[in-house]
Amino acid sequence: MAERPSDLVYGLDERPPWLKALLVAVQHAAIICPTLVLIAIVVHAAGGSAVDSQQAMARGLVAIAIMTALQAIRLPGIGSGFFLPPVVTATYLPASLAAVAAGGMPLVFGMTLLAGAFQILFSRTIGLLRKVFPAVVSGVILMAVGMELCRIGMAVVFDERLLTEHAFTSVLWTALATLIPILAFAVWGRGLFKLLCALLGILSGYVAAAWLGVFTPADLATAAGVPFVAIPTLQGISFAFSIEVLVMFLIAALANGLRTVGVLTTCEQINDAAWRRPNMPRLRGGVAADGLGCMACGLLGTTASAASPSLVGVQKTTGITSRIIAWYLVGLLLVLACLPMLTMFIAHMPKPVMGAVLFFNGAMMFVAGLQVATSRPMTLRSSIVVGFPVMLGIGVLVFPEFFKALPLLARQLTNSAMSIAVVTAVGLNLILMLGRWRYDSLSLAEGAPGETLNAFLQRQASAWKLPKVEADRIGSVVRDVLRQIHANRRDGSEIGLRIGFDDFDVRVRMTYEGSLPALSAHRMPRGDLVEEQSFAAGLSGYLSSVEADRIDTRATGERCEVSLLFRV
Repeated sequence: MAERPSDLVYGLDERPPWLKALLVAVQHAAIICPTLVLIAIVVHAAGGSAVDSQQAMARGLVAIAIMTALQAIRLPGIGSGFFLPPVVTATYLPASLAAVAAGGMPLVFGMTLLAGAFQILFSRTIGLLRKVFPAVVSGVILMAVGMELCRIGMAVVFDERLLTEHAFTSVLWTALATLIPILAFAVWGRGLFKLLCALLGILSGYVAAAWLGVFTPADLATAAGVPFVAIPTLQGISFAFSIEVLVMFLIAALANGLRTVGVLTTCEQINDAAWRRPNMPRLRGGVAADGLGCMACGLLGTTASAASPSLVGVQKTTGITSRIIAWYLVGLLLVLACLPMLTMFIAHMPKPVMGAVLFFNGAMMFVAGLQVATSRPMTLRSSIVVGFPVMLGIGVLVFPEFFKALPLLARQLTNSAMSIAVVTAVGLNLILMLGRWRYDSLSLAEGAPGETLNAFLQRQASAWKLPKVEADRIGSVVRDVLRQIHANRRDGSEIGLRIGFDDFDVRVRMTYEGSLPALSAHRMPRGDLVEEQSFAAGLSGYLSSVEADRIDTRATGERCEVSLLFRV
């Protein structure tokens, strides 16, 4: 059962006053709207007009409203039940730009639809793939996306056409006038100013662009010349698919899925003071809702959106996590989608401002990936899984002609820093899983002192760099099971203890002669089970004080074996 944190003002199922709920929804919308510029970048790359960008952004607001509703509901297998509105995600930007180059906007819409379906499939396998996508691989994926975003941001600012239209100094100062306020408010800002750092930087960039002539009166007139109210249309939407950009979209979907897992886990921690472990059914439902929303983006003719860590940060700061506000935000977004003047103004965002924002997002995503990759103790294996892919990704950026000269099949995997880094990280991780298990053994004779066992467990925990909380949990459970085994073993029988670790799980096997203790042979209850599952599957485990993730017992005659599995 969740425990309400003391710093929450309005919890998940509490109803704030309507005016306060509306103001919180407006605050979230202020963070969502600047990300619409990512849609404009893709449409512009496809040769679309400002009107095309405006329509795609309006449809993007509708898609975000749909995704917000999908997360707030709690249907079987769909939705997290959290107030978790998305933003237009930069994770898909490299793949979308590659699709534009290969087949225009129809290919972007079709592949976004396909990537959303893949993310739904990924949501069903989150628990099964934890060893294929451990922290080091997940971190490399985010780092690779960050590198691509930084490259795209710099390419936007230093585009040759832009530099022929405007003086280099005007372009540079406009970019700096955007980036410096973002950095200043992000580092030294407090409360709302810190959370809205990107919006404040964009506004500063607009002012500088107007002052330096990068944003002209003609741009302003075009933005102001559209109707005040207009319903978004679905005209001109078509779909195409191509294997040429399939790998990039699958990587983007994977990165989005992993990112959503992190955001959902943060939501759980904010809403539960007694949080210990992720609720896996809730994670699966949340990632599936994110994937379904991504499919909605493709169907509506816009680029992908995804759960936003920044908006979760707003909830942490304000102490308001009520999912009732989701419906206020849904209504507000639908209203904004019918105000073309807003989206047209964003469509005319000066390129130096766009590039600075992308560079900031890419740099922050790279650091976030680095934090994820190093969140567990770094071994030689993990160092290789991080170092080699990142260096190869940099190699693609520095020596692009070499990788373009590779055979067509190889170019599918090496056509971008993101692709080669992710493929290399996953491949190296799978190869280096061979021989990863490390074992040690101990024999416990009748009347052996407890210090022998304690010293053995402490030595293994230190050698394997286990977190203290996990080492304490494992030690406590092993000692408890041994006490029960001691009461059931034949007099004079030794207990053989074998313990192994593969950087993910700890396995403990105890063999002896006698009879089996009264332990459950089912999976032990964990924090990722709902109440009914915990009660049905783990009651005997609770009663016997065994809190392993899994326990198996078997006996052949008097020869007994008890095996424990701990996920760390």
